[in-house]
Amino acid sequence: FCQVPTFGHGTVCHFSNNALGMKCLTGRDFEDLLQCTIPVFEALLPSPYNELLLDLLFELAMWHGLAKLQIHTDMTLNFLDSSMTWLGQFLHSFMNVMEGYITKDLLSEEAA
Repeated sequence: FCQVPTFGHGTVCHFSNNALGMKCLTGRDFEDLLQCTIPVFEALLPSPYNELLLDLLFELAMWHGLAKLQIHTDMTLNFLDSSMTWLGQFLHSFMNVMEGYITKDLLSEEAA
């Protein structure tokens, strides 16, 4: 994440050298991380896991963008409903596919 350049005036700020170690995150920080995850995570995993991960991240960003709209119409509510359905399906697929991966908690996660 630290290699992602800033863009826009106050749009996405520079990330620290350790995105996992960031403390006292605000909503804007989480949004910035979400907006930059697709290019950062691209080609991180072998195929077909990579495609599933990128689809999941895209749908999560789509859902987030729709959910934070301040005014909704019937059309945007229908898009949000569809996006929520797709997001649930991608999360379920991702969970099933990734069961074979062995993961470990970070020391900071274990201490919490």
